[in-house]
Amino acid sequence: MRICNLASGSDGNCTYIEGEKTRILVDCGKPLTYVFNTLNSIGVDASTIDAILITHEHSDHISGINKFARTYNTSIYAHTYISEILFHQLKDVREQINYFDSDFYLGDLHIVPFPLPHDSKYCVGYRIEQGDAVVSVCTDLGSFPDQAFDMVKGSALVYLESNYDPEMLMSYPGYPPFLKRRINSGRGHLSNNDCARAIEKLVHTGTRLVVLSHISKHTNTDNLAVATVASYLESRNIIPNVNIKLDITHHTERGTIFRINPTNSF
Repeated sequence: MRICNLASGSDGNCTYIEGEKTRILVDCGKPLTYVFNTLNSIGVDASTIDAILITHEHSDHISGINKFARTYNTSIYAHTYISEILFHQLKDVREQINYFDSDFYLGDLHIVPFPLPHDSKYCVGYRIEQGDAVVSVCTDLGSFPDQAFDMVKGSALVYLESNYDPEMLMSYPGYPPFLKRRINSGRGHLSNNDCARAIEKLVHTGTRLVVLSHISKHTNTDNLAVATVASYLESRNIIPNVNIKLDITHHTERGTIFRINPTNSF
């Protein structure tokens, strides 16, 4: 499998995942030109994308789908619980949407959706398997419940939300109190500290690479997210770059390209 995050955050989200025979995007919340150019930068023709998987209906995850899917006649997959919302939001490509309520296959990729606690109509993460190679996308969640952990555990690579620093959130003047409460709630977003605790659990299941994702532009920084997570893990005798590798996504540029071989190693 080959994996690359194309963008992550409130300005738009999109992750590319490639099996031996299948190419998919998880979300498409960026303009067509951006996605086209970013895919091209990793040697992928946008017209070869087989499907777009939707995590939930918020605009930063779906705003680019109408134009992308219409341009390339791309299939779209989403949970049945958001069918009514997408009927209106993706009206240009309604006939291209396939709804699921359990796991399914796209070519050689096994797609396993699982629910996440987020303040949308319904939000899912994805565990994506090709044989023993496994990558999970687990962003937009206010907490990391056992059900999510059970689905993500054992993944070689996990894209996991590390959205905000609590002190920066509470002191940021640009957010009204209700928005701060929403972000900090169990159905909002995952803080750096909660992300670190989730990673501690995942390390013991065999996960060796976590990409800190959906980092806030206003209430977090890349350096702070990595430093907070690394410090917590070290306090638990989990050494970054020894026991676990940490990477990070970006708002307006693609991230690192990763390759997972059939034995679930890099």
